[in-house]
Amino acid sequence: MSNEFVHTGQTFTGRGDAYCPLERKRRGPAALGAALTVLIAGGAFLVFSAASTPTRLPEAPIATALPVSAEKVAPFVNPASTKNAVTADDATGAKDSIEAVLAESRAARAPLALAGAEPPAPQGLSPRIKPNAKMQVAATETDLVETAGVAPSLKPEVPTPPPVSLMQVAKTQYASNEDGPPPVFFASDLVRKDILRISPAIVFAADIAQEPEEIRVRLSRGENFVEALKRAGISAADANAAAYAFGKHQDLRRLLPGQEFALTVGWPNQTLFEMAAQHNAPDARLLGLEFRADAENRILMKRVNGGEMVAEKKTVPLTTRIMSIAGRINGSLYMSAKHVGAPDEVIANLADAFSYDVDFQREIFGGDEFEAIFEVKYDDQGKLVSAGDILFARLNWRGRSREKGYYRFLGDDGRPDFYDATGQSAKRLLMKTPIDGARLSSGFGSRKHPILGYRRAHKGVDFAAPRGTPVKAAGDGVIERANRYGSFGNYVKIRHANGYETAYAHLNGFARGMRAGKRVRQGDIIAYVGTTGRSTGPHLHYEVHLRGTAVNPQRLKIDTTGKTLEGAALAEFKEEKARIDAMRMPEETREALYARDERNAQGAL
Repeated sequence: MSNEFVHTGQTFTGRGDAYCPLERKRRGPAALGAALTVLIAGGAFLVFSAASTPTRLPEAPIATALPVSAEKVAPFVNPASTKNAVTADDATGAKDSIEAVLAESRAARAPLALAGAEPPAPQGLSPRIKPNAKMQVAATETDLVETAGVAPSLKPEVPTPPPVSLMQVAKTQYASNEDGPPPVFFASDLVRKDILRISPAIVFAADIAQEPEEIRVRLSRGENFVEALKRAGISAADANAAAYAFGKHQDLRRLLPGQEFALTVGWPNQTLFEMAAQHNAPDARLLGLEFRADAENRILMKRVNGGEMVAEKKTVPLTTRIMSIAGRINGSLYMSAKHVGAPDEVIANLADAFSYDVDFQREIFGGDEFEAIFEVKYDDQGKLVSAGDILFARLNWRGRSREKGYYRFLGDDGRPDFYDATGQSAKRLLMKTPIDGARLSSGFGSRKHPILGYRRAHKGVDFAAPRGTPVKAAGDGVIERANRYGSFGNYVKIRHANGYETAYAHLNGFARGMRAGKRVRQGDIIAYVGTTGRSTGPHLHYEVHLRGTAVNPQRLKIDTTGKTLEGAALAEFKEEKARIDAMRMPEETREALYARDERNAQGAL
């Protein structure tokens, strides 16, 4: 291969070796950095060694050699300088003498070796030294040295050298003897005690569990079931699964704003590092749900072992109690009844019971008395959830000039109704007021028309009420028309028995199903208050016609149209009346309550 330039920057030398200038340029700074690193590390080590002061051990003097024995020892004879001939017998004798000396030395050390001690040195003499092997046999068979009976050579006594200071680094030093180890050791001291030191990363690696919590969420306006759960922090998967299970017992489209759900939620276990790394809180897992559909029905939902959401509907038994109220009217019947603790349902039923006898707009005065005995229902938590039927109602009105009381009794036809003390039904052919909570704004007769500007006959009465207030049928009958009718706007006309007809004008709209030819019962909602047609504001124009002639609804005298109890029914009614009378407040108690109400009213003024 010839020398040529390659696009990678690689060339070849004359010997054919690859050479890359770019690679050399890249390796140069790396090699220089490595060299500088080694140099800096070596300099740091030298500085550290120079700055560290070694610890010196206590000086230990070297043992002094014992003095040489006073016995005269025959001088050593150099075999080379001996000119006398040595015979074979002399050599054999010398060999035996050496073996005898060695045997004596071993015998002297044997007891001491068994006792584990060193043999003591003789008084004033240095210890014997084992002869050198070269001294035992220093010559060949023809040249032996006689050493029998001669002691080995001893090192002459020398002056004691100065003590040597030994240097040792990294040895344990004790401030006092008490800091050292005890002289006696126990078996437990010899057992190695290792302290388990676990890294924090391992300690906090275990799952950190959170206890389940119960939260309550209310359905907002324009919000559905799934959106409410998501707002509470529930994951989308759990919210959809809950909607599927919940929808089997409750129509999700009929949920109303303000209804509340009790949720039991939990969170997945996390490590400390997972909790620290997350910017947002994890989605909660739905464990259970409780919903009160009404006072008696509950929907309970929970998560089973397989993770599936299961819902069931339960009926909660209610406890029925009897409550009695009594008071005097101060301002309005509604406010006075609320003051003594009457629920709204009871006040409405009380007004319905006397709707055939009393015009609550014109015939109620301050100081009139009312009394009611009714049923109330409590749930399993002791909370008042609903008010039942009125058992007895009494009203003393028109400045306490008129008084009536009605008892609730179930007739032969199975329909409850109110009867007076003689067993006569309280029901009339027509109601005096077909609307609740209204104010009489214009009476019957001639008047100046507010829009036309001149006087003309007003063949009905006007009840001012908020737009959308329900309008009731004044009596049983058949609808003749329910449509728009000239200046009356939306108009309804009903034909009743005995030649009576009622008309309702300026309505905002009709109730569902209201059309010509439909039969209605007294008290059914037929329309809603409005201001259609020639009207200056929301109100109900109400007319009553008797055989085609308009009559004043406020002065209408209509006999009772209900039945009168007789025979066995009357006997049962009297038993029920006696039972209810036993529940009424004593006259003294009622008078005390009336006096208290009067004092409170005077104090308020």
